[in-house]
Amino acid sequence: MRLPTCGMLVFVALTAAAPAFGQSADWKQCADVNNRDAVARSLAACNRILKDSREAQNHPMALRNRCGIYYTNDGYEHALADCNLAARREPQSAIVYDRRGLIWRAKGDNDRAIADYDQAIRINPNYARALYHRGTAKQAKGDTAGGDADIARAKQIDPDIDK
Repeated sequence: MRLPTCGMLVFVALTAAAPAFGQSADWKQCADVNNRDAVARSLAACNRILKDSREAQNHPMALRNRCGIYYTNDGYEHALADCNLAARREPQSAIVYDRRGLIWRAKGDNDRAIADYDQAIRINPNYARALYHRGTAKQAKGDTAGGDADIARAKQIDPDIDK
């Protein structure tokens, strides 16, 4: 079946105008959240995305990623600010609460970390990373049984979670 020439031109124009979310070089670099060697490049890519008004609907994800990059580089205050903003803009993101929990753990606040992991798990009960992280936070607080149970559940979901 052939599209009329006008219809084909509209399709091409719409496809070309659609944001390349997740496909552009900036998105690929901004998603590199765990690589200490790429922190500067990843932050720059996320910053370009956050300055692009055409990407406004994707800004919460860029903030979550930038939060992760700052966390990887031990920039906990910047990471916390980005995670807080991302949580306000996208309160149903389990990822943002898991990442913020990691920041609280790094800052020595296991109670706040567990509260954020709890929120991530409320949003997605099968989120293995949040379960695993909550388990390690519980263990750090002395709740060995609770921590072991969370870690065991996380391993049921993702057997390689601790690797």
